[in-house]
Amino acid sequence: MDIAVPEGQSKLRITVEPAGHNQVVVLVGGELDLATADQFRTAITAMLNRGDVHAIGVDLRELDFIDSTGVGTLVVAQRISAQVGVRFRLIAVSAFAARILRVLGVDVMLGLPEARIDTSAVVGVD
Repeated sequence: MDIAVPEGQSKLRITVEPAGHNQVVVLVGGELDLATADQFRTAITAMLNRGDVHAIGVDLRELDFIDSTGVGTLVVAQRISAQVGVRFRLIAVSAFAARILRVLGVDVMLGLPEARIDTSAVVGVD
């Protein structure tokens, strides 16, 4: 299930794929920010309202940008999911998102996978 973004708004791509019995993966790409957080919230709410989803994995590998509203939306989604007995965790993240989530201290709560640092992309590192 793809969720369309009206033209002229910040771009957010959300795709929901089944990932086993009572599990889904939500693929998120583009920008998760003040302008798009409601779209993400709507997608997660739809999954929770189905009643048959027991685990939601969120894949942020294609996320180009996240601001404080986007981070807050992830945190609230995790908390609400836990309250209704649904496991919510990040299963993959972009380097940018991983850094932001770690700096803000929400990485562990969101189930952020172990960091893998790619130094080949860093200029001037000895």
